Amino acid sequence: MEMQADNPMTANVTVFLSGVGGDRHFTVENEGAAPARNVELKIESEGDKNAPVLESELDKKFPIAELASGEQRSVQAIITTGTGIHFNAYVVWQNPDGSHREVKTRLTP
Repeated sequence: MEMQADNPMTANVTVFLSGVGGDRHFTVENEGAAPARNVELKIESEGDKNAPVLESELDKKFPIAELASGEQRSVQAIITTGTGIHFNAYVVWQNPDGSHREVKTRLTP
């Protein structure tokens, strides 16, 4: 879904892989001017590969009640031969005006 990053009433939440080697994280960041509310993150491996993140850690850190403009949050990535190297990340949030947005990002370490 296309975002209007220049709209002062909307958030623009992105997800990316940060870190190097065995210390990788899936990081969400609000690049928009407005806060994002009820931010949810889902990470899937392609095919029948194992999940690259512990569901228990996702459950502890998400949803995020409010992610301020410029704020980042992350969750540990577990990337092994069993997870593969291609992941689909889904971020869903609510803007201050009540509208909901969803962004899908394909990530590769």
